[in-house]
Amino acid sequence: MTLAGSVLHLDLKRSRLLAGALILVHGLALVAAWVSLSGWARYLAGFAVLVSLAGALAQAQLRAAHQAVSLELHEDGRASWRNRDGSRHEGRLGAGQFVSAALAVLELEPAGQGRRKRVVVAADSLSSQDFRRLRTWLRWRIPQPGPE
Repeated sequence: MTLAGSVLHLDLKRSRLLAGALILVHGLALVAAWVSLSGWARYLAGFAVLVSLAGALAQAQLRAAHQAVSLELHEDGRASWRNRDGSRHEGRLGAGQFVSAALAVLELEPAGQGRRKRVVVAADSLSSQDFRRLRTWLRWRIPQPGPE
């Protein structure tokens, strides 16, 4: 991570903490489906949970091509990010963010048309100092209005 003036640059890495949490939650969902359902519904729900786990783990481990692996956040609200497939995007930091001691969720709004992107940053996705800087930056930056 670099903090040059009003730009915060982050290079994300895979999160074992997030992967573990996803496996635990999906495991509990499998147990709940197995206990509460019977017959074909049990197998259908189990398959759906396993597909969900595979997709969630691909994103948490930064294996999905559309997953952001590098972020650049500007004080004026602009943001740019690079996906795993190498594509680069420009946009703005959205208003929907969550910051806690173990997790930060950023909402990115692409310039022009496109779907909003949410980036989950677990505490072990960055060094402890970089994660602290990100949390502080997100909590204390003054939101800038987007272009009208």
